[in-house]
Amino acid sequence: MNTIITILLFITPFVFINAQDTTKVDAPKIICKLKAGNTIEFDSKSLKFVKVIEDSRCPSGVDCMWAGEVKILIGFYENNSLIEEKEFVFSGKAGTPNDLKEIMLLDKKTVYGYSISPYPSSENTIDPSAYSLELIVK
Repeated sequence: MNTIITILLFITPFVFINAQDTTKVDAPKIICKLKAGNTIEFDSKSLKFVKVIEDSRCPSGVDCMWAGEVKILIGFYENNSLIEEKEFVFSGKAGTPNDLKEIMLLDKKTVYGYSISPYPSSENTIDPSAYSLELIVK
């Protein structure tokens, strides 16, 4: 009987050591806020959050039938020359990792739009320069 207990005491720690989580983890993400009118650079490429075209998101403190959306304009540059401007639409709901919008492809990275802040309120209006585009680079 003592032999069985000794064996169990010897084997038990190895069972727990091998029970480590083996879940694969994605590469770290870089999250940044790009204010309206500002540019972020990636080597010879860059993108500029030009402006908010329309913000029809349902303000906080109000009951709406539709969550609304926010439409923004982004400029794409290469070597400081404008290549194109493109509109992106984000839903009125708060951004979730499943709602990422691919904004720009780079050599080894992708830039995704995550959400637009601040969220509208029924109590005040948003100054156009106060908007920020939240970006994830991975």
